[in-house]
Amino acid sequence: MRPLFLMRHGPTEAFAKGAPLGRLDLPVTDEGQGQWPRVKEALLALGIRRVLTSDLCRARLHALDLGLPCLVLPGLSEQAFGAWEGVAWEGNLDAADFFKDPVRAVPPGGESFLDCANRALLALQSALDGDQSTLILAHGGPLRAILAHYIGLPPVRALDLSWQPYGLTRVDTYAADRGVLRFHNQALG
Repeated sequence: MRPLFLMRHGPTEAFAKGAPLGRLDLPVTDEGQGQWPRVKEALLALGIRRVLTSDLCRARLHALDLGLPCLVLPGLSEQAFGAWEGVAWEGNLDAADFFKDPVRAVPPGGESFLDCANRALLALQSALDGDQSTLILAHGGPLRAILAHYIGLPPVRALDLSWQPYGLTRVDTYAADRGVLRFHNQALG
């Protein structure tokens, strides 16, 4: 059994306005930075032995700050939303067709959620090592895909999982595609 802790990065300005951030490399807000010391303390108390993180600064900087062995994996970066990155969903008239099939639809210049999920799972599987308690500090899209994979949800149902900034989930994995969900989206911020 390997405990996997999955945590979404802290809040960003795009999150506050309801916009997909995607690959925009924006930092965590000042408010989120102020919450980080409490989040860090709670994470370190869990006995985590290593960290896997995205290459985007909103996840990477806090992962490196934990002082644990850390592997930066570009495959854990957020779904690419292309031309829609930073644009609020509410005012995006072109998004109506996208939401008819949000798993397979591709935003202009972006990637589908299914491609993001496959990329994230491949990166994760290649980086897991032994039964070490591991934190994956990344983004909503890849984290939803990873959790859905381990608890047997199809990709379309992965998008039903809510995940707040600094929301922590624990899934104990028993095989490459099997796990038991212990808790989900516990607020640390």
